[in-house]
Amino acid sequence: HLKVMGPEAPLVAVAGEDLVLPCFIKPNTSAVDMTVEWFRPYVEDSLVHLYKNHENINENQAQAYRGRTSVFKEELQKGNISLKLSAIRVSDEGEYKCFVEDTSWSDDIIVHIIVKEELRKRVAD
Repeated sequence: HLKVMGPEAPLVAVAGEDLVLPCFIKPNTSAVDMTVEWFRPYVEDSLVHLYKNHENINENQAQAYRGRTSVFKEELQKGNISLKLSAIRVSDEGEYKCFVEDTSWSDDIIVHIIVKEELRKRVAD
């Protein structure tokens, strides 16, 4: 019986840095042929990243996430469906749903992100 697993506790990120949102299929099963969808629940224009039919399909990706997301393609066969989010913004804070679907099975988890302002003071323009 397959299950999607992720972190229980919220992830704390610093604005401007990159963050990996961990998500795994257990027991380890290849996700290469599955659909993996990362999105923001309760948000309009919520698609963060879509992997389907062996490729990343991001035509309908929310504008805020364009060019900032990736999955670890070589890790998919190990069941690692984590999402890398680059250049974290304060507006990225909140819940992310990792939804996985195969022909006969689907499951999802929620990953929660808390974003802190950059630690060093921004230089005034």
